[in-house]
Amino acid sequence: MRSSTLNPPLDEVGQFIEYICADGDCLHLNSQQRVPLPPPGKVVVLREGMLAIDATPAKGKLQVLDFLVAGDVLSAATVLPAPGVSLRAITRASLVSLDPPSANRIVPVHDYWAFLVMRCHNQLARANIHQLLVGRLETEQRVASFILALALRKGRMDSRSVTVELPMSRTDIANYLVINCDTLSRTMMRFCDSGLIERESRHAIRVVDVEELKKKSPLASLLSAMFEKRAGLEEFGSKCQAEARTSEDEDRRVTPLVLTVAGLTPLPATYPHSPRGGL
Repeated sequence: MRSSTLNPPLDEVGQFIEYICADGDCLHLNSQQRVPLPPPGKVVVLREGMLAIDATPAKGKLQVLDFLVAGDVLSAATVLPAPGVSLRAITRASLVSLDPPSANRIVPVHDYWAFLVMRCHNQLARANIHQLLVGRLETEQRVASFILALALRKGRMDSRSVTVELPMSRTDIANYLVINCDTLSRTMMRFCDSGLIERESRHAIRVVDVEELKKKSPLASLLSAMFEKRAGLEEFGSKCQAEARTSEDEDRRVTPLVLTVAGLTPLPATYPHSPRGGL
């Protein structure tokens, strides 16, 4: 699996996720494997890959509610545990079931909960934007907004163009946008013909000019506010900066990760914990 969109290089957020996942129970999923939602009181983090939240509200017709990426949180607080709602792996994925780190000096309890709250806030914002997308936008605007959101998730970009991975099927994308597959294909072809995007492979496109793509999306300012502020290593969730605090356990020479509203402290140069091996 390529690492450009679904699994970006580890920054301080990614390293924090490795910390909190270190002692959790891991579940590996193959592509298209389906699992139920976590039970009440259980918190699960998507460590790697992409998941779809599926619902079948009536007559067995599938509706994709969201696409989850590495770092997203699953619990009864983020996904309505209604009948017919389940998780489906779009790619190979791994889920980690978390336990509050009551005795973990590397990740203090207040850091742990602050991180989870921030992730929930981010996912709630995405859900609200999706409601606006399917409720108010025309077809071309929906597709442009969807591509733009995936592009902005990559964080700070060094050029006007960016490669966006689309590991989900055409049917899944059309379902998520509440349009039919043929309409999605025609819209993507118009974007290609106009020079807005280029197809790189079956599951990847290149946005030729992100600024031009933003002009196609009435939600560009909302998407930029949600994703672009997470680009810097010093930012996470909002503009609040991280503050460092000396560990109370000097003998272990551990500098804990301290969150202040929405930030991660810089990690020590030497990692006190080596993440588990490859998945």
